[in-house]
Amino acid sequence: MSFSNKLYSFRKQKGLSQDELGSKLNVSRQTISKWELGETTPELEKLIALGDFFEISLDELVMDVKAKENTKTESLVMNRFETIIDSIDRENVKMYTKKISKIVLIIMVIILAIDLISMIVYFILNGFPV
Repeated sequence: MSFSNKLYSFRKQKGLSQDELGSKLNVSRQTISKWELGETTPELEKLIALGDFFEISLDELVMDVKAKENTKTESLVMNRFETIIDSIDRENVKMYTKKISKIVLIIMVIILAIDLISMIVYFILNGFPV
């Protein structure tokens, strides 16, 4: 819904004529009419006054509701996407850590086996020390 349509709706909900709303904002009836027809847009100070008068935020007054909902949906999707990426990253780190641990363990077993084999060969060639 456009600003002009919203302004018209909010004014009607309050049961005000264009003249009554104009007097509350210190503008003419014609100015309110031009805003509602979309011919002109109010200055920032008048937008703030309209928001205060209708007790709504400026976003609600000037932004399209669908655009606001899309922004919320995009934000939720991005948060979910980031959560999934973080989860995948944690899983990758766990898998990488496990692989490194296995490699280190295999290297240690190989070193121990070489050490044992060299000790056995030494004792066979030189005999047991007495």
